[in-house]
Amino acid sequence: MKIIRGGRVVDPGTGTDAVLDLLIEGERVTALAARIAPPAGATVIDASGLVVLPGFVDMHTHSDFTLQHDPGALARLHQGVTTDVTGNCGFSPFPLPRTSRGFGSFFSSRLDPGFPDLDAYAAHLESLGTAVNVAPLVGLGAVREHVAGSDPRPPSDEAVAAMRRLVADGLDQGAFGVSSGLVYTPGRFAAADELRRVIAPLRGSGRFYATHLRDERDGLVASVAEAISTAERAGVDLQISHHKALGKANWGRTEQTLAMVDEANARGGIEVAVDYYPYTSGSTGVSSLLPPGSLDGGWPLLRARAGEGAERLRLLRHLDGAAQFRPDEIIIGRSRTRPEASGRALPDYAAALARAPVEALLELILAEGESLTMIVPAASRDDLDRVSAHPAAMHGSDGWLMTAGQARHEHPRNLASTTEVLVPALLGRTPLDRAVRHLATAPARRLRLDGRGTLRPGAFADITVADPGRAAAYESSRGTEAGAASQRAYPDLMHWVFVNGEPAIENSRPTGRRPGKVLRAA
Repeated sequence: MKIIRGGRVVDPGTGTDAVLDLLIEGERVTALAARIAPPAGATVIDASGLVVLPGFVDMHTHSDFTLQHDPGALARLHQGVTTDVTGNCGFSPFPLPRTSRGFGSFFSSRLDPGFPDLDAYAAHLESLGTAVNVAPLVGLGAVREHVAGSDPRPPSDEAVAAMRRLVADGLDQGAFGVSSGLVYTPGRFAAADELRRVIAPLRGSGRFYATHLRDERDGLVASVAEAISTAERAGVDLQISHHKALGKANWGRTEQTLAMVDEANARGGIEVAVDYYPYTSGSTGVSSLLPPGSLDGGWPLLRARAGEGAERLRLLRHLDGAAQFRPDEIIIGRSRTRPEASGRALPDYAAALARAPVEALLELILAEGESLTMIVPAASRDDLDRVSAHPAAMHGSDGWLMTAGQARHEHPRNLASTTEVLVPALLGRTPLDRAVRHLATAPARRLRLDGRGTLRPGAFADITVADPGRAAAYESSRGTEAGAASQRAYPDLMHWVFVNGEPAIENSRPTGRRPGKVLRAA
């Protein structure tokens, strides 16, 4: 038994904001009161001056591809995250054939063979033990990969039926929903009608369809309309992933897209929500820069065609003027074949080689394929503020890395996304109850996670204890957002983090315990 004594307990789900004691017995919170007499043998934790919050539920992660190699999940714990929602953007390690090793290489170079279903993947994680809970979605990219590979052609009725069976199996095994990634191979080949038919098993299940939209730039409004129409026709709730408007010409369009969300919710047939990460820059794989159809035959065929001649010229012209990000906007992420390029602005790297930036970029793309990442400008601050203030919004980091060392050349959201939401609230610039609602309450509600995302008696003891006194120091140390891209240390904000009643962070230090679970939808 443990008592967290005298902290400011904030739980928007119950309307609590008061200095209270909290009693943990086993996996559960069993009492919350102004003063709790310590039972015999109880450990008393002094939380005076600290804030006691529900453990954070990260609505959008890709840690299913990395947690199995780093189950201690330090990058998650130091952010106060106790549950990761995985399987987003159409990517999940199941259902895949054992021969599938390249799927998801954007997230990890240490890929295990694919798992045939959620049960097999969950058994693998449970055999390792994880420091955080995992709430899995079924990735429709994995489903399509399993049935049709990278074939861009519309699937037959038999293939659609096979994909629908894989979705139904995942839901039967406890997946919390499904996701699509409509800019990635093979998800980009799925038309709206195919998606509607494949997600049909969700109807009536209380689970949801999450989507990385088909276009977050010039086609943003049409893509939001497609997503809402697909979900309404299928009769399923919708989660729009990392909602933003890319490119200066499109800044401000979130005003229209959020109005579309409001209109869909007003119709009442389905519930539409959005998630966001608190940065105006983003990170993605380089395949999103290529012209449509480039990867229809896979990476080997692209490399064979792009070595010289007309195809190479076509790619160079596209990268120089028609790709969604310009060469001068790109910061190279993690480069495995050319580590000297990692973390550098593309123009600087190209200048060191005495090459044009677009030529250096194409060579990196051909050398590394989907595993090459980049940090790029994404949204405007006004759009970010508009999305994060919307009633249907919640936080999702879009992170995947588990340690600070891995994040050296990657987007800072891997280490500090929740902290960027929480710190302004601790400093009084944004409402604290809104921050906690976005970080814990709303995601838990969307997942129908009874007893998580809250501190009411009877809830699971997933708890974050943060120090407001460290918020100002964190903010001054990180400087500007550009400076944050080079800051690769864990945020020093969490005194304690409990997962299922066990301390995973104790007095600001990891305990090495792995009390997490693979959660299943009711």
